[in-house]
Order: sequence, then structure tokens, then C-alpha cells
Amino acid sequence: MSGPRPTVSWNIVGGCNYRCTYCVQKHMPGIGGPTDEQLEAALATLTALPGSWEFKISGGEPFLLKRLPEVARRLAEAGHKVSLLTNLSAPLRVISTFIEAAGERLRTFSCSLHREEVEEAEFLEKARAVKELLARWPRATFVVNGVVVPGQVPKVAASREHFEQAGIKFYPQLMRVNGKPAEYGWLDRWRIDRAFGDMASPSRMNRGYQLKGRLCHAGSQYFIIHPKGDAFSCYPGKRFGDGHLGNVFDGTLKLWDAPRPCHYEVCPCTVPQNRGIIEGFGGGAGEDSVSF
Repeated sequence: MSGPRPTVSWNIVGGCNYRCTYCVQKHMPGIGGPTDEQLEAALATLTALPGSWEFKISGGEPFLLKRLPEVARRLAEAGHKVSLLTNLSAPLRVISTFIEAAGERLRTFSCSLHREEVEEAEFLEKARAVKELLARWPRATFVVNGVVVPGQVPKVAASREHFEQAGIKFYPQLMRVNGKPAEYGWLDRWRIDRAFGDMASPSRMNRGYQLKGRLCHAGSQYFIIHPKGDAFSCYPGKRFGDGHLGNVFDGTLKLWDAPRPCHYEVCPCTVPQNRGIIEGFGGGAGEDSVSF
């Protein structure tokens, strides 16, 4: 299969139990998870999407939504695929319930290491346990993300070594500020090139690519959902306010019917880059391609 792989980035809750100083999807006070009525309305809209979509569920911290395993099960039963981004703080039994609910429709299980909140050794031990849980589902991929905070490049480089030695994929994420890559000094840039120079593609490291003018299927084959239910073509479409597609809580979601040239200076998110949403760029859209 070639071409775009239909994908939804669903920020299912606004709250988070962590308070990382560098977070790009910060805890939003007063914006928790959807009510039961809102969640039912969203699922009615999303399970009815034509074809098979991949739902990349994140937050905030998605496991703050107690019905998360049910959401995974219902999406899977509708023929859609399920991926997840979590800080891995939920109890292992809860994580196991989610994995079993998604079952063979589970694709990417991503978890973020945040040293401000958890010790790496503790996180690694839990990551090993999750990797074992995922072994039952061979089509699911497992990856650990780590934000490359300016001044902390050696720590992230060491983490890469530790996790790869454990047989776990590691994805260094360049820090972003207002949708753009953070400014790194010359020493940090040298260290980044030395530690991660082999990770050139967006499926291995997001370097904040400039894709303005390229034909993009965001808005038709890809969209994001804010915790309040508003849908947008992509994260820049939300930031600049010109990509609103309606709301999944009130049933007004309406996707665009064709790709459009990108008019943003920077594409900050690897999800569309790795799922063939931007024509002529990033990973292939094949079912078995590794993506994050």
C-alpha cells in the first residue's frame, strides 16, 4: 500500500500528572477529560470514519481517562488502529488492560521518559515489562521518547545507549518552543550531531523540517483533536487558527476533500511525516513501516 495512511492525533485529555518544564503539550488547568456524554458522541463520530484510520491517543496523560481501555476496544472493533503516547506512570495492570483491549489493532506504543519526574532506572524496568506485554502482538512497535533539553544532550545520549542495549527503540525529540525547535548553543549542536547524527530521518528523530509548499493531506487524511473536542487539520492549523474542522462532541466534524499545499514555516510533528501525509517526504505509508 502506498500513499497517505489516514491518522488522527487525539489529545483525549488536557490534564497531566506531570509538570515537566519543557512540555509542549502542557497540563491545561480546568480541561480534564471528556464527560461520558461527550466521549460517547466522539466515539460515534470517529468509529464511523470511512476506511481504517490510526488513532494516536495522547494528552496530557491519556491514562487519566479511566475509560481509555474501552476507547481502544471500541476503535479496534470498528476496524481502526490504535497507537498511544504515555508517560508510563499508570500501573502496569492498567497498561496491560489497554494493550489487551486494543489487541491485534495496536500499532505504536510510545512512552516518554521525563527525568524531572521519574528515575531512569525505574522507568527502564517498567519499559522492559511493557515490552514483554507487547510481545503477544507482533504488529505493535514499542519506543521510548526523550526530550533533548538544551544543556542535557549527554544525558539523553546515555539514555539512548541504555535503552538500545535493552532492545528498546529510543527516539530523541528536539525540544520545541512555540512550535519551533529550541535554540541550541554550538556545543549542544556539536553534541547532538555526534550522538544522533545517524538518526537523520523523521522516523528516527524530529528535526523541525521546513515543508512549506509541499502538497499535504492534513485536514483530509490527517487531523488532530483538542481535549475540548475541536478538530484541526494539524498543530500549526490549530496554532494559527486556520485549520478548524468542526467538533467531534457536537457532530460537526467535516474533513477537507483534497490535499493542500502547506503554508506553514515548520512542520513540528512527526506523525504526519511518518505516515505519508506530506507528499514526497518522510516514511512510507506501508502497513508495516515503523513510525512514531
